[in-house]
Amino acid sequence: MRIDRQERLVKLLETNVMLRIHELCELLGASPATVRRDLSELEEKGVIKRINGGAMLNARSDFSPPPSHEEQDPFLLYKQAIARLAVSLVKEGDTIFIDAGTTNIEIAELLSGYSNISIITNSIEIAYLFKKYAMGRKISVYVCGGTIGEVTPEASIVGPLAEQMITQFRASIAFIGTSGIDLQHGVTDPHFLLASIKKRMIEFSSRVVLVADHSKFGKVNMAHVCNLSSLHHVITDSLTPASFVESMTTLGLKVWRAELE
Repeated sequence: MRIDRQERLVKLLETNVMLRIHELCELLGASPATVRRDLSELEEKGVIKRINGGAMLNARSDFSPPPSHEEQDPFLLYKQAIARLAVSLVKEGDTIFIDAGTTNIEIAELLSGYSNISIITNSIEIAYLFKKYAMGRKISVYVCGGTIGEVTPEASIVGPLAEQMITQFRASIAFIGTSGIDLQHGVTDPHFLLASIKKRMIEFSSRVVLVADHSKFGKVNMAHVCNLSSLHHVITDSLTPASFVESMTTLGLKVWRAELE
């Protein structure tokens, strides 16, 4: 999805010379945060040049097609498989916490086809996704107020105001992503503000579902999110070592390993 969008973006600049961010948003049907992220990635590759609130092609660069989905995110297919299992836990009438993260974006894309659910998220991209695809489906979307944190590729809202808003809800289920899960140290995150958001969602949810592909296991980050005992489900993929699965199952967690289609 991201690669296709970036290819379209480059073609638009080839025919229009220079476009502003709001024009790119309209032409691509993407959020400002998504467009800015694409522009940053393309600028790093030397394909485009940022100028006057917009962008133009870098005439000095030799453009080569962007890498495939798997080259840009080698775990994408695993995340999509995890997402398919995750949404099977959702039923009509559920109130759902979903934090920022690439696996949760895949979950949100699938949930946008549901009806009669409520979503509370701190992800700008996830909120925009529901706005774009879920109109008329009786999906209520609540976006946390707070500070936009420039700490992850996915634009997220963090801080005390966002955390306070989360405490006003009681969710049926929380989908929590992570960049590190360890048997001894539990779930961790590189950033304290993001860890605090996850903690609040866990605290005010009846059921907590951790979604993590196999690359996240055995990793420990700086900020502690929760112990494994705070989780109810762990959804991962078939490449997660059996030793992790057995240990988590012994702790009473329901562990599912998604298979690629």
